Amino acid sequence: MRTLMILKIGGSVLTDKRKKTPELREENLRLLGQSLKTLWPKPLIIVHGAGTYGHLLAKEYGLTNGYKDPRSLEGFIKTSSSMRLLNNRVVEVLNDAGLPCIGIPAGIVFRTRRGTIETISLDPFLASLDIGIVPVTCGDVTFDSHLKFTVLSGDTIAVYFAKKLSAKTLVFATDVDGVYEFRNNERRLIRELKRGYHYKIQYRDVGDVTGGMAYKVETAYEAVEAGVDVRIVNGNYPDRVIEALLGNPTTGTKLTI
Repeated sequence: MRTLMILKIGGSVLTDKRKKTPELREENLRLLGQSLKTLWPKPLIIVHGAGTYGHLLAKEYGLTNGYKDPRSLEGFIKTSSSMRLLNNRVVEVLNDAGLPCIGIPAGIVFRTRRGTIETISLDPFLASLDIGIVPVTCGDVTFDSHLKFTVLSGDTIAVYFAKKLSAKTLVFATDVDGVYEFRNNERRLIRELKRGYHYKIQYRDVGDVTGGMAYKVETAYEAVEAGVDVRIVNGNYPDRVIEALLGNPTTGTKLTI
């Protein structure tokens, strides 16, 4: 029986991507943590994005291309350090909000090949769930067997967990209500997005080193095909996140085949 819930908290919910200096939106996260506490001890894995803690550095140093020269190595180290800082702070705020959780840096447990997940140590995640602790990991820079290192998206990690661990629900908490389509300079929220229609949408977010909404949706369909209930909701409304994690109707976009 499927019981596991996966929550991907977007970097745009945690930080203001318009700012060049990383700063955690602690109040947003605290309110979300208080709501998530109501689900405990139901099994939950949280994956969070990098926001300004990772994207700016990854773009500046071209880290998706892997090791090129000593400067790219410098960028890898800086980004890794910045993501540890963010992950630790996220875990602190969530614990203070009453949600028992522990940080597990993705860069340590994941290894990729050309950006695709090659190996992972699941033991820390399974052990955490077994004793009622919420494991919290994040998009990160990881060692890569071909590129030496690269960027591993939090979206990719969340979908991987949903498939590998047969999750009940996978919820992407973003800074918008869901997936929109634009017609005649007007936008309309798509409540249910079928895969065939997804290819007809022109997504407007740009500049995200991990692909933005288009990549999120395309990757998420892998989980849908595996039988996971996948939603995209606004993470600034904790009640919507909770309802989506429980599989209940709420404002947002539900992905269907």
